[in-house]
Amino acid sequence: MSLLIVVPACTKAGEPANGVSTAQHTAAMAVTSSSPSPTPIANPKIRAAGESEFGKLEIRSRVQENVEQLGAPSCYGTAVDYKISGTYNVQFTDKANTVTELAISSLAGFIQPRNETLPLQKLAFPGHDIFVITPNYKDCHGISFYLVDVSEEGAFLLQFLTPEGKSDQYDFLPKTELKVEQGLLKVQHGGGAGNETVIEQHFKPDFAKHVMEIVS
Repeated sequence: MSLLIVVPACTKAGEPANGVSTAQHTAAMAVTSSSPSPTPIANPKIRAAGESEFGKLEIRSRVQENVEQLGAPSCYGTAVDYKISGTYNVQFTDKANTVTELAISSLAGFIQPRNETLPLQKLAFPGHDIFVITPNYKDCHGISFYLVDVSEEGAFLLQFLTPEGKSDQYDFLPKTELKVEQGLLKVQHGGGAGNETVIEQHFKPDFAKHVMEIVS
């Protein structure tokens, strides 16, 4: 379930009101290490961000993030990639400077090659922009992602509606990308362990119900 809270917008001292800057907004974060005096890894206050004609979307942690390197290669990344964990809110600020916060309970961390603000992919639909949140940039079989719809109506987490039910997240195959064609979201899906079949799936948005419904 997603939680929707609308609160007055505010600008913290030193933060720009019309953009995202990682150079001036860093903080020393905790690092897991066997060293008695580990060197802190500087971390942006904004973990991910994207811009739309309707406003800006930012992902921030409500608590201090923990940042560490993976240390060994795996399906999820190389040894020097960053594993980042926190308690995250998705925050949308519209053109009227009203802030909407979306709580995604299953979004607990990121694995990324760089410890910096992650640019969010944006998919365009008539009257709507959909931001794609991909916490992990790699996987052996399926890369999980979330979708946040923004429009003049505000910001909403979209659920995926399939014959198996509803879910806040879905996945696409590594080395493929999400595309919008003829008003449908095209996803390359499948290829899991023991089943190498790749399926091209199409989702139709129902923005009034805040869902992406599979249609083929």
